[in-house]
Amino acid sequence: MKELEPTIGRSLYQNKKARAAEIVYEITTQQSGLPFGVAIADLQQSEAHFHKVTAETYTVVQGDLEVSLNGERHILHPGDVIKIPPGVVHSARTLGEAPTRITVTTVPEFSQEDYYLA
Repeated sequence: MKELEPTIGRSLYQNKKARAAEIVYEITTQQSGLPFGVAIADLQQSEAHFHKVTAETYTVVQGDLEVSLNGERHILHPGDVIKIPPGVVHSARTLGEAPTRITVTTVPEFSQEDYYLA
């Protein structure tokens, strides 16, 4: 996936995870030792997944996003926020041609061990 403009400078994140339809810039990582996590994500489409422990909050900052929570669709625009409790199957997709940029806050810090494909 092509990076969204404006680009996220390397000095702003600790880890970058690039997949075919999303790029996640982790501002905090598990090595930070914090009880929460912060990331910026540029999304075309995320895979349906859930977390058993982690709660997520998405804030749209650029573009428009459709978020599915247990099959219920929500349309978000810049400034909109959606909370995703543990156990809720969720996915997101951009509504435009360009990726949508969001901030993602997690409690506790994101862990790959708590990421389950639906």
